[in-house]
Amino acid sequence: MLEGRGPLVAVVLAGGGPGDRLARAVGAPSKALVPYGARPLGEYVLAALRGSGVVDRTVLVGETHGRFAGLYDVNVPSGARLVDSLALGLGAALAQVPAADDVLLVTADVPWLTPEAVKRFVVAARAMEGADGGRAQLVYPVVERADAEAQFPGQRRTYAGLEDGHFTGGNLVLVTRGVVPALLPLIDRVFSNRKNPLALAGIVGPGTLARFLLGRARVAQLEARVSALLGAAARALPTRDACLAADVDDPRHLADKHAPPATLAGRGGPPATPADWRDPPAAPAGPTLRRDP
Repeated sequence: MLEGRGPLVAVVLAGGGPGDRLARAVGAPSKALVPYGARPLGEYVLAALRGSGVVDRTVLVGETHGRFAGLYDVNVPSGARLVDSLALGLGAALAQVPAADDVLLVTADVPWLTPEAVKRFVVAARAMEGADGGRAQLVYPVVERADAEAQFPGQRRTYAGLEDGHFTGGNLVLVTRGVVPALLPLIDRVFSNRKNPLALAGIVGPGTLARFLLGRARVAQLEARVSALLGAAARALPTRDACLAADVDDPRHLADKHAPPATLAGRGGPPATPADWRDPPAAPAGPTLRRDP
């Protein structure tokens, strides 16, 4: 726990089931269990959170495996939709630690994540203020294109062209418990209409969408619009830690020669391969809310 702040709970989204494009390509049951190097993707993420020194408890949403032993505290099943998985994870997080001020949402497909980068983001995010001078209630990391390409050369990323520069978004979000009730329905609306430009315009506003598509939007304008939609202060946090945004969403990323961080020293065991998934997973390290049929 950071001095002066309440407990922090991390919610790790293990990704879709075997229908996920990457999981399907390698024959894994979910994205978190896709092997990279000698270990599944999710193991790198869970180890980085555990080693950061700022996360008090971790909730894993979705498939688990014996290789994750000792790296999380609670396991809940994933939902049919993204918003369902978020609701299950957030509910478990706040039930486990009622005194938690904040929740750190993380996807399980960022294997280059380091404990140091997690700590830097959490410390900076908790110190950010909103436009009204109060504390920011949702903080999202953004990485400039130059930093992303310098640290992960050759990796293809999606960048948003703004007047402030070209940015790619991170795979972590820090939210306060107070913003959760407004966050879930907003995510549901945006995700449900992600392929409907007219519906998205109705949500974010046609002016904001037009400026964004024309590359004329500014970070401050987008922060203001998201804050208005949430009824709470939302901020983007520029960071040079490109590992926060280096997710694996393409089979070509699995051939990346950028070495995973050395955060798993002492965690032995055989290499993770698709053959591992044919056997039932070992018992998880922490309590589980998963129910048998």
